[in-house]
Amino acid sequence: MSKEQPMDGMQHGLWYGLKQDERHGIMNNYPWTLRRYAAGTLVALMGDPLQKLMLIDRGSLSAEFPDPQGRLMKVETLNAGDMIAGPVLFSSDARLPVQLIAEGDVVIRSLSRSQALQLLAEYPRVLENFLREAGDKINFLAEKLRMVKFQRLSQKIAAHFLRLQAEQGSSEIRLGYTLRELSELFGVERPSLSRSLAQLESEGMVSRLDRGRYRIDEAGLRRLLEASS
Repeated sequence: MSKEQPMDGMQHGLWYGLKQDERHGIMNNYPWTLRRYAAGTLVALMGDPLQKLMLIDRGSLSAEFPDPQGRLMKVETLNAGDMIAGPVLFSSDARLPVQLIAEGDVVIRSLSRSQALQLLAEYPRVLENFLREAGDKINFLAEKLRMVKFQRLSQKIAAHFLRLQAEQGSSEIRLGYTLRELSELFGVERPSLSRSLAQLESEGMVSRLDRGRYRIDEAGLRRLLEASS
């Protein structure tokens, strides 16, 4: 049993909203296993059997997927506090859907499937966090798939912003992702996303209000999408 406390991510993921004594109990009363990986290490291959609940204690992992030409496409970055394919653990064929590479030095905390079930049953808040993170992941991947049909980055931004406008019922939208997460959603580097947003701002199609909030020109963004159809 490991009694080492995670250095990062204790306020996120499965731990969100837990009291300090609850987190302490979970860390010390369950037989966690810790493994460390150096930067650049191939942590796991796509298709590897998934037999444990795995959480990132420290560092970050790049989740990648091969395209039809065999090139690796980055799906997302997993950070401290994130689960590694958590819901897949309870599927009928529990295998990793991506390959994982350590972006820096990484520590992964794992717990057997049976112990994970006991943990979820004992702590309703942990179960709620588990289900929320699973739902958020499904939404992220569904939106990422929707973006595939758009070739230009400006079109992907327009489509995503218009969806947020429809959901939030206002031309002033609040982003659900950070710029880093948005860049992964669109499959581009963050500087490319910043340049494209700046171009849309210069054309008057979007206006940044404050951090994570934009005002959009709905008609202008729709014209941008229609021009590509």
